[in-house]
Amino acid sequence: MRPPESRATAKTRKKRRRDLHFLNSDGMVACNPRDREAAHRAQDEGIATEDQGAVTCKKCWEAIRRARNRQRSKKPSGNA
Repeated sequence: MRPPESRATAKTRKKRRRDLHFLNSDGMVACNPRDREAAHRAQDEGIATEDQGAVTCKKCWEAIRRARNRQRSKKPSGNA
């Protein structure tokens, strides 16, 4: 005897929610900046964005945070 199926259809079960990746200024995915094919796939599959607030990929989010911290440390403090 089979267990009762969930309410989700087979199509919904197979469809997985994809992370939204960040494209840096070079057009590369922030979590894998050396892989041009990854950037191309992300753009083709519609899982790439330039909106930092919309990013859901944990590695991309950490790369954005590291880049922001590097920019802050490079800025002159202005206290002379």
